[in-house]
Amino acid sequence: MAATETPRLVAERARAATVQVAAAETSTKNAVLGRMAALLLDHCDELVAANRKDREAAKAHGTTGALLERLVFDRDKVLSCVKSLGLIAGLPDPVGGISQVQRTLNGLMAGRMRVPLGVILMVYEARPHVTVNGGAFAMKSGNAIILRGGSEARECNGLLGRLWSEALANEGLPKDAVQVVSFGHDAVGELLRLDDLIDLVIPRGGKGLIRAVTKQSSIPVIKHFSGVCHVYVGEQADTQKALDIVLDSKLLMPAVCNAAETVLVDASMRHWLPQLVAALGNNGVEVRGGPVVCEDVPGTRPATEEDWGTEYLDLIYSVKVVDGLDAAIEHMSKYGSGHTDVIVTENYSQAQRFLRRVDSAVVLVNASTMFCDGATLGMGAEIGISTDKLHARGPMGLQELTSYKHVIWGEGQVMGDTNAWKKAEGTGRT
Repeated sequence: MAATETPRLVAERARAATVQVAAAETSTKNAVLGRMAALLLDHCDELVAANRKDREAAKAHGTTGALLERLVFDRDKVLSCVKSLGLIAGLPDPVGGISQVQRTLNGLMAGRMRVPLGVILMVYEARPHVTVNGGAFAMKSGNAIILRGGSEARECNGLLGRLWSEALANEGLPKDAVQVVSFGHDAVGELLRLDDLIDLVIPRGGKGLIRAVTKQSSIPVIKHFSGVCHVYVGEQADTQKALDIVLDSKLLMPAVCNAAETVLVDASMRHWLPQLVAALGNNGVEVRGGPVVCEDVPGTRPATEEDWGTEYLDLIYSVKVVDGLDAAIEHMSKYGSGHTDVIVTENYSQAQRFLRRVDSAVVLVNASTMFCDGATLGMGAEIGISTDKLHARGPMGLQELTSYKHVIWGEGQVMGDTNAWKKAEGTGRT
């Protein structure tokens, strides 16, 4: 990015690029994704080295914990991105698809055609893979995108931006369709006010970043603030299934937003508490327990009121005994974030009640919270997760980056009385 570039110039170039990208054939868009995948493989060693440099600089500046973990872009992550690009290329192109076709009472055929949103701005921390997936989803859905990653990933993101430019140019599409920028906070604030050029903002990062973006933006924002996710071990739960799900929902990737933070154990399963707490301890998970847990398993650290609403992003679980399904749902409603919640039970009616009544973006029965995932849901990957209820909810893929326009086919139908118009011809009526 040239030093003389301004947020408005970047956004204007993105807006201009939408004309070509929105009209691009599916085969051309897929070819860009294929070329980007090949470039990732060709430059894998350079990307890993750039990421190593970023991580060393981040550590020197005191970055630790979840943010440092999200910054990792090693060979496995590069290969995962290559796989995601292939999956996204294989998905149906939403642009131009027509649905809900119906014949109206006056003989018209009406439907809804999928169209790109236009220009998308993503603001995110760490996560170099977002630079790949964000560009891929925007390209396949016919949008232009501006990607502003955090300063902690500057070297790796800069290289990925150059690779996107090469992949686009190779297929005759404007390189400005995917722009990776490293603007400071003031310039990002300016981007967030360019509602005449940018159509949607997607922030990804900690609660502080998302609140700052939402507060400053005059552009619609799709976001989630936190992931306080629950596993409810309900009546008639299979204890082995429950243990596997509780462990997987925390241990697989404790620093992601769909990692579970609280285990709610039905009072009928209270006898299982010592086994659960022991298994968590054996796997390095700290337990912060409610009163019943502390009573049944002496030595357990008591949970505070703050714990129930905390997104730990770490090897910590809050564990509480609840008196039935209604109490579990009440707890989730009070302390949860509407992200991802699970019930473990062999009771079909309880499972159905849970699915109907839990108001979260992703609700599961007898499965880990880790399955709140774009690839699992057939999206190839995901560009973000929304806990909003308008337009997009849960993991977001290609469909969520499009809108629609109404299209109508007629056979000469008119609304008014054409005979009256013909009588008025020559009378000076306009």
